[in-house]
Amino acid sequence: MAIKDVQTYIDRRGLVETEDSEVDKPIWRKPGFNGVRSLREMEEDLSRFLRERRDALNLNREQVGMMVGLHPEIYARHERAGAKLRATRLFQLAELLDFSPIEAIYAAAPQFFGDSEQEAQVKLKLMMRMLDLPSSTAQHLLMMIEELSPDSVTEGTPAPGETKRRV
Repeated sequence: MAIKDVQTYIDRRGLVETEDSEVDKPIWRKPGFNGVRSLREMEEDLSRFLRERRDALNLNREQVGMMVGLHPEIYARHERAGAKLRATRLFQLAELLDFSPIEAIYAAAPQFFGDSEQEAQVKLKLMMRMLDLPSSTAQHLLMMIEELSPDSVTEGTPAPGETKRRV
């Protein structure tokens, strides 16, 4: 059943009405630590991230395009923010260019990682370290963190007044 009063939901989530050149009508967004970034800015940052990853591996667009099954010019549009990148294509590029999708999300939308740039950087670094842990160490760390978490009694449910970030 849908929420009857969407305004209450909007208020609780801290969403603000905004205009964006990518969308014809007003949309609702959650401001980050630098205000509300446009969807175009996020696309450009994601494109820059992909280009930097490809360059760091000494691959050219033709090579990457071939590996993802696209003509090099079509792939180049992703690196120029001229074409929208589907999540599934991002996952494929993560496999090919050896990055975590978490890094790509951070490049485009660091506000999902914290309320300040410093907090976001620390949390990204922590997540990347956790991805490299051996399975047994990760399991032990998870048990320890769950014991320290204030919401460990109601697993998966945020405490009153809190929201869980999903990355």
